Amino acid sequence: MNSEEIERPVAARDLAGRWYNKKYPGDYKRYGSDFHGYPNEDLETIFYDFAVMGYDLMFSFNGQKYYVLYVGWWAALSDENFSKVIQRFENANLLIENLEIEGHKLIDIIDDLDDVECC
Repeated sequence: MNSEEIERPVAARDLAGRWYNKKYPGDYKRYGSDFHGYPNEDLETIFYDFAVMGYDLMFSFNGQKYYVLYVGWWAALSDENFSKVIQRFENANLLIENLEIEGHKLIDIIDDLDDVECC
């Protein structure tokens, strides 16, 4: 077994060898491959680029910017320099599901986010 075949908490490979988010997979039949099966670039950035590929993330909500990092097997809300962990989660999907922004879970306001991008 090579290092890419090791079990990952959020990501796996499909039969075509593409990485995907195990809990929130893209729907290639419905949305095509432009955004890895997600309906728009923002959702691709969150569920694929951040959660699967491990890129750090910046997004804004109601004018406030938030910074999120993914380090190995855990993810965290951080400061703008990605140097201070504010709130840590076991993995990216748990962060997406449980991080509270202005009294709302991130998963519930995901379609209302602005300026979603990898850093």
